[in-house]
Amino acid sequence: MTVPSDRSKEFEQVALVHAESLLRVAQRVTRNHHAAEDAVQETLLSAWRSFHQFETGTNCKAWLFKILINLLNKSRSRPVLVIVDLPGTVVLENVTPIRNNYEDLARSDVIAAIESLQEEQRIVLLLAALEGFTCKEIGVMLGVPIGTVMSRLSRGRAEVRRALQPRNSTNEFSVGARS
Repeated sequence: MTVPSDRSKEFEQVALVHAESLLRVAQRVTRNHHAAEDAVQETLLSAWRSFHQFETGTNCKAWLFKILINLLNKSRSRPVLVIVDLPGTVVLENVTPIRNNYEDLARSDVIAAIESLQEEQRIVLLLAALEGFTCKEIGVMLGVPIGTVMSRLSRGRAEVRRALQPRNSTNEFSVGARS
């Protein structure tokens, strides 16, 4: 189905602006830049083909991420998210630090703690903290109730906090251990 020209401009304005965000998450999932680019292109193509079903005024970013997640779930039985170092210039608003009383935590400790999470907790934590989606939006994207999203987010944050607790006074950190 072809999209009328007025919808074509709308697609450019509301969908294409999210390509960079889609690529960022796709790279974490696929761990491969070329595969991530392919996934984003396929997502945008799919969105373009079904743009006639998109309701103007609704959250296009969440709609696109749902398409991406569904596509990645079809192409991989179990998607794996990768944590990447963000440049120091990136400002994350409305994100509560996991631990702010351990200034000397190495970035690798935090990355290892997040990587050690169960996949369900990791994807929810990344979508909420890095991409800024609400629990309701994440629930729609993943096809799970909002309570499940909130539970996974809470458990994921608690696991990361636990993993970053110092084991003893010599500043050794327990990444995968449970208390």
